[in-house]
Amino acid sequence: MPKALTTPTLPLNGLFPIAKPSGPSSMKVIDAITPLLLESKLFDDPERRRHAKGQSKRKKNTTHMGLKIGQGGTLDPLADGVLVIGVNRGTKHLNKYLECTKQYESIGLLGCMTTSMDSEDPVLSTAAWEHVTREDIEKVLDRFRGEIDQVPPIFSALKMDGKHLYEYARESKPLPRPIPTRKCTVSIELIDFRPASINPGDGGHEYRWPDKRLSEEEKKVFRKLTDIVSAAGTEPGKPKGQHEPSTTAAPSTAPSTTTTKTEEEEATDGKSEVKTESFVPDLEKPDYPEVSPINGLRPPTFKVRMTVSSGTYVRSIVHDVGVALGCGAHVVELTRTRQGEFSLYGDEQALSEITTAEEDKLEGVEEVTGPTGGSIPWSVWERALAEREKSIATEKQEREEAMMSGASAEEMHTNWSQEAIRQRRHQGEHKEWETEVLRRFVTVPVPLSGGHGWRE
Repeated sequence: MPKALTTPTLPLNGLFPIAKPSGPSSMKVIDAITPLLLESKLFDDPERRRHAKGQSKRKKNTTHMGLKIGQGGTLDPLADGVLVIGVNRGTKHLNKYLECTKQYESIGLLGCMTTSMDSEDPVLSTAAWEHVTREDIEKVLDRFRGEIDQVPPIFSALKMDGKHLYEYARESKPLPRPIPTRKCTVSIELIDFRPASINPGDGGHEYRWPDKRLSEEEKKVFRKLTDIVSAAGTEPGKPKGQHEPSTTAAPSTAPSTTTTKTEEEEATDGKSEVKTESFVPDLEKPDYPEVSPINGLRPPTFKVRMTVSSGTYVRSIVHDVGVALGCGAHVVELTRTRQGEFSLYGDEQALSEITTAEEDKLEGVEEVTGPTGGSIPWSVWERALAEREKSIATEKQEREEAMMSGASAEEMHTNWSQEAIRQRRHQGEHKEWETEVLRRFVTVPVPLSGGHGWRE
């Protein structure tokens, strides 16, 4: 017999993982699912709702109805995969997921470097790629295993004293200080090397280089940027908590520098100089064609799986692998497959086969079969949002029909007030998405009201 699904103490306080799709930002994903959480009996807290209505200023990460919601590590729009959601007291535990190790799978397309190191932004340079083999990539990956020093991507990513680095370049000003590097621990393996498709269905990839190129003004800024960064140099990062408070970094954009130790250097007493791999493209160099003049093919892709420490720039690694290969590369696909104890893979395939909630309802939601691991597929949320829109339209129509039929004000209030609608929505069995949340939900301790004790 399948194990019965138990419902924790309501309202829920804790964490659960969702599978963010590629396209929307993490914030847009949270905004999309928030109405479902607000209207669910799993998260409804009448006392908190009343308190929120009486506040003129809303607290951080708190909705207008008092629900607290946040995420444990942003994924850029291109990226998909595990996004840890914290609700109510769970938001106080999200920092743990910013600092934990994470696992990613990423596909790099050879021969082309871009400003953001992914396919979303303009091309910086292109180069011949025909010489690269799977064995070449395997050898290069050895440089990126273990502890490495990373310089954050510089083009429009870093801020120093509250100002983007490209602003210093536009004003022809030197940087106030060197760019801090950061130490990262990386485990990386090659899991696929795939040629481009020639004929439909031949198993090749369909990725293409971006069409957009830098304007002359953007090239001018980029040249200045690389000059001032080179002049400023870099310095070893300080321990956590000792960074300059005015320096921040965001995980996206142009040529970075990854510093790695050779085998000989690791065998010494640590006094040897560290080899630095750096590549600044020649922006005046003619583009190398995407379709090879040598073999008539488009460039291949390589897919890597990485487990990285907190703060690692995954795109930089793919970019720097391309630099080490002598042709450049950029990310065309990036998936976070694990964050802390939360994994992406589980029962997504089974759930994605449910085309609509009406066609295949989950019978007896208190009796749950199948695996409970993995993140909640985005298709589950899409079905829930579509069902919500349909329910709202039905409620509106029924309310209008009641008014047209001459229902009294008292009857309208009894049946169609916000509280009456809320109570009706809370009746019955759990919805599909609520069941999936309960399957994965990790509760956190909540302080007992008026005392110093805690309840689970």
